Amino acid sequence: MDDVQRLVKAAQGGDQNAFGQIVTAHHERTYRLIYRIVNNESDAQDLAQQTWVKAWNKLSAFKGKSAFSTWLYRIAVFTAWDFLRKKKRRAEVSFFENPEEGPLTNPAHPQIAPESPVGALRRKEIREQFQIALNSITEKQRTVLVLREIEGLSYKEIAHIMKCRIGTVMSRIHNARQSIQAKMEDFR
Repeated sequence: MDDVQRLVKAAQGGDQNAFGQIVTAHHERTYRLIYRIVNNESDAQDLAQQTWVKAWNKLSAFKGKSAFSTWLYRIAVFTAWDFLRKKKRRAEVSFFENPEEGPLTNPAHPQIAPESPVGALRRKEIREQFQIALNSITEKQRTVLVLREIEGLSYKEIAHIMKCRIGTVMSRIHNARQSIQAKMEDFR
């Protein structure tokens, strides 16, 4: 039994400290996943908090048939989707952030040399067009793309999270990529 399983068992028995350790270990990835779906820091923070409250309240329902993170991601994804449906707006997912700021910045990968103005302009145009292309696909397509490409989950894990078949996941990813590639045609 690994550490996460031991913590989950302890938390299911009412150990709030164990649950706190689980939150500490998984909060950042959960927040980033939600942020990529709703594209708003404040909303993502609120939704991450809601996700943890739901996870605590439903912890007894976790049977260990999947990884805890898969179970948690399912709660996070559906919490974010419910929020978007209630707001009646489309989610905007950003795979790129300004290198100087934002929650997705990775200080472990600093820029080695200053970029030329032409190169910076080109990258900005590509990011803007990519964002337009990304916003044009459905919430479900964006979500499976984030889970696969950013979170690195398997098709099976994504299918479990999304409550659909593996073939559906593959189809959504394929359609999302095709749509984005078509909209990025000018940047090849």
